[in-house]
Formats: sequence, structure tokens, C-alpha cells
Amino acid sequence: MILLRLHALPRWLRDIVPLVLWMALIFVLSSRSTLVEIENKTGEKFFFKTSHFVAYGMLAWLWWRALAPQRQLARSILLAAFVFTTLYGVFDEIHQSFVPGRHARIADMLFDASGALAMILLIRRVKWLRLFPDSWPLFPPEYERKSPQF
Repeated sequence: MILLRLHALPRWLRDIVPLVLWMALIFVLSSRSTLVEIENKTGEKFFFKTSHFVAYGMLAWLWWRALAPQRQLARSILLAAFVFTTLYGVFDEIHQSFVPGRHARIADMLFDASGALAMILLIRRVKWLRLFPDSWPLFPPEYERKSPQF
């Protein structure tokens, strides 16, 4: 089995770089006038609100990883991850107000914060979120290459 051991990488590469890249991706996507065209208004709202929830949930998880190198569950660290994620959501909405065709919406900030809160609660309850991806099989055992038997 081939294992990808991220804990062997320098901390900045395994914890800080993914956080910065995710924040950059959010910034780039929010800088565009239109992301996708969805004809159905209900489908459009569902897509965009879900996107906010998931993107900022992921950002909260990345903030927690960056703030907790030993993967501690201290309330101060979880609170800091939530606050930093929520603040980034607020600043992103302010940024969107300067993009033609985009608007700052309080509802989007609330979806950002709720995604962050949901992830913080999941981090406390779900062990694999705390362990992933520090040490995980790149190819699980059932997918290992075995020599053909004749």
C-alpha cells in the first residue's frame, strides 16, 4: 500500500499553503461578474447558497488546521477558526460590492458563517475530519495492484 504522509511535509506546505490557496480561489471567484447562468431562480439560489455554505465550511476546516498544528480541539482555536472564516466572508462580501454585477448580501454572510459553524461542530464530533489527510492511503488496500494468478 502506498501511503501519502503529509505530516512529513513542512508545516507551511501542508497547513498554510492550502489555506492561502483556498482563500485566493474564493477571492478570484467572487471577482467575476457571473460564475454560472442558471435559468431556474430556485435552483440558482440553492446552488449559490449551498456553495457559500460548503466553501466557508472548508475554509473553517483549513483555518483550524493552520491554527492547530497538533490538531488540538481547544475552544480558543475553534473559535479563532470560526471568527477568521466569518471575517473573511464579511470582507469578501464587501469586495463583491465593488465588482460590477455583484452585490454584498447579508444572507450570504450568514450562509458563510453557518457553514463555518457547522464545520467547527463537525471537527469536534467527527474524528476523521481531524485526522484527514495527515495520513491516508493513496490507494486503499482493495485497489492494490496484485500480480495476476494463473
